Amino acid sequence: MSAPTMLPEIVVLGTGGTISAVADARGRNGAGLSAGEIVTGAGALDEIAVIRSGDVRRIPGRAMTPQDMHDIALRVGAEVAAGCSGVVITHGTDTIEETVYALALMLDVPVPVVMTGAMRLPADPGHDGGANLRTAVVAATRRDLAAFGPLLAFGDELHLARWVTKQHTSRPAAFASPETGPAGVVVEGRVLMNAPPADSDHLGLPDSLGGTRVELVWIYAGADGALIEAAAERADGIVVAGTGGGHTPPSVAEAIGAVVAGGTPVVVASRCAAGPTLHDTYGGPGGEAHLRGLGAVHAGRLPALKARLRLQVALALGRDVREVFPR
Repeated sequence: MSAPTMLPEIVVLGTGGTISAVADARGRNGAGLSAGEIVTGAGALDEIAVIRSGDVRRIPGRAMTPQDMHDIALRVGAEVAAGCSGVVITHGTDTIEETVYALALMLDVPVPVVMTGAMRLPADPGHDGGANLRTAVVAATRRDLAAFGPLLAFGDELHLARWVTKQHTSRPAAFASPETGPAGVVVEGRVLMNAPPADSDHLGLPDSLGGTRVELVWIYAGADGALIEAAAERADGIVVAGTGGGHTPPSVAEAIGAVVAGGTPVVVASRCAAGPTLHDTYGGPGGEAHLRGLGAVHAGRLPALKARLRLQVALALGRDVREVFPR
């Protein structure tokens, strides 16, 4: 008689969000269910893994801060050190794309880390939280997926932290990776990956993110340098979501030059949904060549939201900004 197969131990960490929502007396929903209650509601996960659960936060996604993300990273590290085979994190969808990338920056662990959530409330018909949690647990049992860094599991798809974004406010199929498509899918309980792991986004785990402030300034037609100047008064760094390939109006470029000269790093990304910042195509005030000459650093293929987190972690670690945003 063969010995029974040992199931992997997966830790499910709750942070709140729609997947945990409970309605109040007025019918308005807020984070309420614990990670253990979410696991119980998903049903039959014990066929896949030995599940252990705990909570890091119980807040809506809109309330998540970089310091909360830092605390989640610390908890994941502690669970991995305790010997789990993988970690699943439930999270509100408003900022899940930011948290999964923050974890990619701060964590380098030998087990899979998979984030998930829900678009439909637990009390609604067709609630997707249980199915998404099951997909995440299946992925977390695949030890080799650790090489991909933290992943987002949603709608049977697995997305890389660097590329995934929330593309719709309310549909169950809210997440996509415009640059690359999903990194993999889960079909019949099996993980099928579409490509090998990409380069790591890992920078390191700072002591804290609470003392480092990075502002994000969105560029629009007619913008001037007022927001750049105001941000520089309080921020340790600024990310600019520029037009097209990473451009700004001339008056914004002038403000960027002054801010950089004053010692505040500025990273220029694009406000476009996909595509890299350009390097040497357009000249003139506000073009990418001009901004680079002023000392701004371009984000390359990294979206503005994630460039902000990368700059924040880099500054908290004392890293050189040009080193962490290579051409």
